[in-house]
Amino acid sequence: MKTQLFALSVLSAASCAVQAQSSVTVYGVLDSFLELASAGNGTVTRISSGGAMGSRFGFRGSEDLGGGLKANFVLEAGVLLDTGASTGTAFSPTSTVPTGGSYMFQRMAFVGLSGDFGAINLGRQYTPHFGTMAAFDPTGFTMSGALNYYASPGVGINGASPADATTRRDNSIQYTTPTWSGFKANVFYAFGESTGVGQPKSTGNTLNVAAGYTSNTLAAQLSYLTEKTVYLLDNTDKYTTFAISYDFGVIKPSAIFVRRRGDVAAAPALDAYQIGASAPVGVGKLIATYGQLKNKTTANSDSKAIGVRYDYPLSKRTTLYGGATRISNQAGAGYTISGGGGSSPGLALSAVGQSPKSVYAGIAHVF
Repeated sequence: MKTQLFALSVLSAASCAVQAQSSVTVYGVLDSFLELASAGNGTVTRISSGGAMGSRFGFRGSEDLGGGLKANFVLEAGVLLDTGASTGTAFSPTSTVPTGGSYMFQRMAFVGLSGDFGAINLGRQYTPHFGTMAAFDPTGFTMSGALNYYASPGVGINGASPADATTRRDNSIQYTTPTWSGFKANVFYAFGESTGVGQPKSTGNTLNVAAGYTSNTLAAQLSYLTEKTVYLLDNTDKYTTFAISYDFGVIKPSAIFVRRRGDVAAAPALDAYQIGASAPVGVGKLIATYGQLKNKTTANSDSKAIGVRYDYPLSKRTTLYGGATRISNQAGAGYTISGGGGSSPGLALSAVGQSPKSVYAGIAHVF
């Protein structure tokens, strides 16, 4: 009997040790807002999702493998809080045509290892290109973020590429270095996995390298991405992104610049930039951004955007927010207002050349 009790105690202790070395967290964001919007052809009042943060839920976990080595994973799905629908229509990796299916975990789905060497992950991940813009945008690439309107899937900086072509990529592998005296770098590669039928086998292949520096006050990052395009064969789109910010305490200004160029004349040649700032006001934070997109390919297709927002925290997990934003399109431009990732569809334009505007207020809860 004593032997059995001893064996049970050993097994129980071993089980507790294994559980202590592993963890899984369920997390998410619930964000919805009331919006009064106009695209120059009447107004619409509606409930939308993802004003300050893209609504989502997910699972993340890690296992301590010993010696500083850990196994990690993330599964993250987007949700439209106004309807309960999931986000993300699946695309063939080498086609601009939807497959008719939907992603279960459209936002992220990867597994990997981390340790003293840094981290390496495989699966569906954010590109360092998008990460650079989002990290330095005071809105986090959501409502009232000027550059967000020009870098959302299918338009602007992404041009005619498939949805999420430079935001997230399937079939990717990414290495992140440790941080050395404030410096850190990323190397990212995504396989287009083209069959080579009707297009080169390299179609969809994407390489993205980035490096940055962060201190208590100053931060800067440079990213360079190349993509063998689907929409235009034998073309490589090249995105160069630079961002910088400085925290003065009373105000934190930032600037982001993005240049897109291709190999052939038909490829979009676009420049976009944003200047922005955030400042503590009362218990909350006031945010303002201004940005422009310059279309070097098509005449009269430039655009300007401006936005302001105030975030008021009710607690560490719940925030009220409100703001206003406007886009001024030239006659050949058709950019529209939209929230962050996992947001409701942007304000539809009745025609190219309209200048949409929106006033909104919402609530975001993090769990």
